[in-house]
Amino acid sequence: MKKVMKMHKKLNLNFSLSDKILFFLWGILILINLVSRFWTSATDFYIKNIFPVISDFWCSISGLFSFSVGEYMIVTGIMLVILGILSFILFMLFAGRHRKNIAKFYGRFYGWILTWLFFILTFRFFILYQGTQLSETLENISFQNSDVLDIYELLVTETNRISEQVSRDNSGHFVLSENTDIMAEAKACMKRLSEEFPQYKGVYPDAKPIAHSYFFTQQNLLGIYFPFSMEANYNPVVYEIHLPDTICHEFTHLKGNIFEDEAGYFAFRACLTSDNPDFIYSGYISVLSWLDLDFGDDEAAWERYQEITSRLSPDVITDIYSYVPENYYQTHRHEEVIPTAIVSDIADNVIDANLKVNGISEGSASYHGLTALVLYYYLCG
Repeated sequence: MKKVMKMHKKLNLNFSLSDKILFFLWGILILINLVSRFWTSATDFYIKNIFPVISDFWCSISGLFSFSVGEYMIVTGIMLVILGILSFILFMLFAGRHRKNIAKFYGRFYGWILTWLFFILTFRFFILYQGTQLSETLENISFQNSDVLDIYELLVTETNRISEQVSRDNSGHFVLSENTDIMAEAKACMKRLSEEFPQYKGVYPDAKPIAHSYFFTQQNLLGIYFPFSMEANYNPVVYEIHLPDTICHEFTHLKGNIFEDEAGYFAFRACLTSDNPDFIYSGYISVLSWLDLDFGDDEAAWERYQEITSRLSPDVITDIYSYVPENYYQTHRHEEVIPTAIVSDIADNVIDANLKVNGISEGSASYHGLTALVLYYYLCG
């Protein structure tokens, strides 16, 4: 016993009340994450009934600001880390006998920050990944290639038709109509969608444009959901064809739909509730951009697929393959800190790893789950 007491003194395991509270909170948060992974019914209840209430409250606050609060929180966080490391090194160099107390202060200060981050991510991000995926609730139906091709033909036909009703600039790219109030219509789309899917009721603040757009463009991002500020954000430098669908997509995240394929699907459904051609067309373009069809060794199906694809109008093809203006990277090269190829690869790997850690075994490939959801909607919905 004396040896144990001596060892305790030697290690100086004198935990303060603050330390004990931190350990307790981390234990509770880890337990909540484990429970959410194995108690799916409770997780689903949280996502559909509790999270939207939390979202409405914080969206009402973040919506008071015209700029992206979350983006500046990230910048502030990076600065805190850099300043913290530099100041810690300086203090440790000149603090002398006070080094131990300084180390404790920094440990507790950043320990509380990490706890806050873990808390926010748990209730606004991690738990959402443990809910029941929409694909798990659908009947297990195998689609015939002929049925899939019929739907693909319908999508191509409708997209071509709507493309003739939208405005274009001198280079042939889609532009929003002067009469389109994009925020008001996106919110109206979500309200109409909520009539069938009550989860999407509630408060929707205006989606915020990303200020540091070049870095986000390097990552091929159209939009982003910030769980810390409960905001929907979009990349303002991309071609306007992407904006209606992207804003609706990010709005679905605000109501607890964290899965990208489902967010894409419900954004498409939301856009189709509109009588505004800009929104309908944006929804169709998004689906065609992500559509991933595989007919195996059925040569006849592939031939029909190619024949249908050849019917896409030049305007539609332009809009499907347009991301940012051709000279964007050249004119904004001065904003580049890390080469675009490196940033893009890192972003892809981080997204893929994040999805797998949160239980989505397919990783980034899960984005293509939108295809099955759209097919099911047309064939079985």
